[in-house]
Amino acid sequence: MTSQFDSAAHAYEASATVIPIREYIEENSIRALCGDMHGKLALDLGCGTGLYTRRLARWGAKQVIGADISEGMLAQARALEDADPLGITYLHRDLTESCRCDEEYAHLSGQIDLTLAVYVLCYATTVEDLEAMCRIAKQDLKPGGVFLAPTMNPEYADESEHPGYYSDYYAAYGFSMSAVTSPVEEGSTVTLSMWFPEGSGVRPVALDAVWWSKETYEKALRAAGFTSISWHRMEVSAAGLRAHPAPFWDRYLARPHALVVEAR
Repeated sequence: MTSQFDSAAHAYEASATVIPIREYIEENSIRALCGDMHGKLALDLGCGTGLYTRRLARWGAKQVIGADISEGMLAQARALEDADPLGITYLHRDLTESCRCDEEYAHLSGQIDLTLAVYVLCYATTVEDLEAMCRIAKQDLKPGGVFLAPTMNPEYADESEHPGYYSDYYAAYGFSMSAVTSPVEEGSTVTLSMWFPEGSGVRPVALDAVWWSKETYEKALRAAGFTSISWHRMEVSAAGLRAHPAPFWDRYLARPHALVVEAR
């Protein structure tokens, strides 16, 4: 799973400000669901380049730890931390295996207020790996702690559903999604392709994610010990509505590519 992310670090970071969905919907929605972070401890699983790890720190978290399997992503995250220190610690971890914090941070076990995993669960290639990721998300949360996981919407608009109609469904938003098999089923590969404006200096990138139903996600979360599970649709920020007035967002909001699952 690591190789496709090692080479995508630059594109992943750049997408936060040039892909409209990420800039105006994703950040706005995650920020709202995180709530007041002041004085809290946060763990960012599958942190990538540290995009949300840094945001958690800037939103007021007292301490933030980021963990990821990709050395390429972590190298960029650490470089950004060196350039603009926020007190973040980054750990190299396989999120399908036990990854409790290093000895230095063992005292945080059972003390984490919020665990965030942005587009992580949809890269579990087996049900067993999905369950392992959910256990890892649960293991260091304090009683009452929250796990937030934006992940692929099982009802996203796929080209294979209506050939010729959905091929460019998300094109206005800078990306496309297409399943390798039709119809899509548990464990199917779904390719997410992103492209960037001319002159941005960022090459197009394609990542292979995995389709899981809501039922499979929820079963994995309950197996990990979560008892309360809810799903949230993302919302456009006021800035997004100003930058792109209606009806620009209507198509996306009708079939969003991602939802946020919240578990406690």
